[in-house]
Amino acid sequence: MSSQPHAVLDAAEITQAVQDLNHSVTLIAGKTTVVRLYLRSTSGPAVSVRGAIAVRRSPAEPATTVTSMNAITLDPVQPPDLATRRGDAGLSLNFVLPSWLTTEGALSVSGVNVVDAASGVPLPLTGPAGPTVWFRAGPPLRVRVLGMRYRYGDPPTVRAPRELDYQALLSWLKRAYPVADVISSRGEVDALAPPDFLAVQVNAQLAALRALDMSAGGDQRTHYYGLVADSGFFMRGEASGIPVLPDAATVASGPTGSATFGWDFDGVYGDWYGAHELGHTFGRKHPGFCGESHSDLLNYPFENGQLGDATHGYVGFDVGDPTLGLPMRALPGEQWHDVMTYCARQWLSSYTYDGIRLRLLAEDALVAGGAPAAEPVPVPAPPLWTTASAAGTGTGSGRPDERNPARTVTTVREPGPAGRAAGPGPDGGTAGRLVSVVGTVNLTRREGGIQFVNPVAPAAVPPSLASGPAHGDEESGPTAVLRVLQSGGAPPREIQVPVKLGSEPEPGGDRTGLIDAVTPAGPAPEAVELVLDGEVVDTFHPAGGPPRLRAARDAGVADGMVRMALEFDEDPEAGYSYSAQVSADGGRTWRTVGVGLKEPTVDLDRRQFGPGDDVRLRITTTNGFTSTTAETSLSGGGAPG
Repeated sequence: MSSQPHAVLDAAEITQAVQDLNHSVTLIAGKTTVVRLYLRSTSGPAVSVRGAIAVRRSPAEPATTVTSMNAITLDPVQPPDLATRRGDAGLSLNFVLPSWLTTEGALSVSGVNVVDAASGVPLPLTGPAGPTVWFRAGPPLRVRVLGMRYRYGDPPTVRAPRELDYQALLSWLKRAYPVADVISSRGEVDALAPPDFLAVQVNAQLAALRALDMSAGGDQRTHYYGLVADSGFFMRGEASGIPVLPDAATVASGPTGSATFGWDFDGVYGDWYGAHELGHTFGRKHPGFCGESHSDLLNYPFENGQLGDATHGYVGFDVGDPTLGLPMRALPGEQWHDVMTYCARQWLSSYTYDGIRLRLLAEDALVAGGAPAAEPVPVPAPPLWTTASAAGTGTGSGRPDERNPARTVTTVREPGPAGRAAGPGPDGGTAGRLVSVVGTVNLTRREGGIQFVNPVAPAAVPPSLASGPAHGDEESGPTAVLRVLQSGGAPPREIQVPVKLGSEPEPGGDRTGLIDAVTPAGPAPEAVELVLDGEVVDTFHPAGGPPRLRAARDAGVADGMVRMALEFDEDPEAGYSYSAQVSADGGRTWRTVGVGLKEPTVDLDRRQFGPGDDVRLRITTTNGFTSTTAETSLSGGGAPG
């Protein structure tokens, strides 16, 4: 009997993405959870073992048995130390808990059984009792990922993210972020700035797209990320700021492709790169160890930007993704680094993990029942509805590439230029009108430009906290002034807006950022001025009243996109722009797929529609202050293309 193997349980760890043996990292209810047992043998020959654990949700409930997903070899001659076993998923017995065992509440490992993998004979086992942990409910991550299409090369060809780029990003976020679920949507839009464009230009476009989505009733908790393929050029990523307060309106963008960066060999790097830039939108700063700015150097708790160190025994854990061919693996804390650094081998440290978890909770509470905006926003007068049927209108069914001559459009004409609206009120019903203004600024050169001006509904106003910063006592950043000039000698409307400085400053580089605000237009708006340090650096002047869309004609397929050509009752002036929104559920929800468009054509990504979708297109023509909106059915009950 002396030669019989004897197993010792040194420790048990319950992990989801990063953990220590004290289980100090909050476990998220519903998130994929792995129990790791660290075993060794003290006698007998080397033996391959499997195991089973008994798991209870409460002392009054019966235990559930979960079997290990792997076998390990115990060798009493050369037992690896505990740190080595924690750093290698192949050296621990691993148990994936069923999802119904990870709902909110307590969970205990009440029993462990280890058997010879070949014979099934149980091995004697000694060691501590299994741990008891608590799962806490948390909100999902809500993200809209927009692939930014552009043309590059000679001759110019379309460059866009691969399907793998989208899948890998969403998978990485679900595996590494403190969420049980990622509620995502995606689309593909044309980048308005010519290549080689900068992230600040992409972020301006994303901010304008998001404002229109929120105006149409979008979820204010949704973060927006622009994905840019590096097949033409490499665009350095950036977030449009690092918000001190919860602010899901902070957007971000970054590159993607197959480069390895010397350590990432799964065929795509846009996953962890995107997680870094999105981390900034949750208020996370650079720790400051591998060439990034030192904005969080004094607070980051571990050496060299690592996940852990000699005194902090944290180990990262990637549950893997079989659909992408990614195995389960452990990430040793002293070899892997926090995703907010520029270091190699990136994952989330416990510090960043908990910081994002708290910010998600704050954003969720803010939208669900937080403080209102600092200044009440009046509701604009209701629009006037008319219906127009174009000559030669087609059946309203079939695919756009079947060349139906035109679509019936239902037009919404919002109140006309200031003072001419039919709505009630002393100012003709326009005082409550809101506009979204997005622009770029260069504080170093004292330059700026207004990029997008669009009328929006009160739903576009982001929620805000009534009191101070969620993390830290950071001082207020730089600001600009938006001045809305009024006709007829009326006093201008002014609001002070923050300049959202880019998250990736380069040493010695210019300080650049975005302005992104929703502001009342006033009773008689005639222009918007962007003011920096008391100096007007740009002025937006609207065109005349926008024309009504008469028809949207199928113009075939261009570069894999369904193209719609727009026809108006009169020739549009140069100062107009168009935005396009699509609905796949008959008009109940809308997604913006184009903003600031100057040409009367719209390209639609057919991949965002499914069979049987009731697809509709909404075109808004605006001069910045007023607009006309037309809706048309694209499919008559089926997805285009």
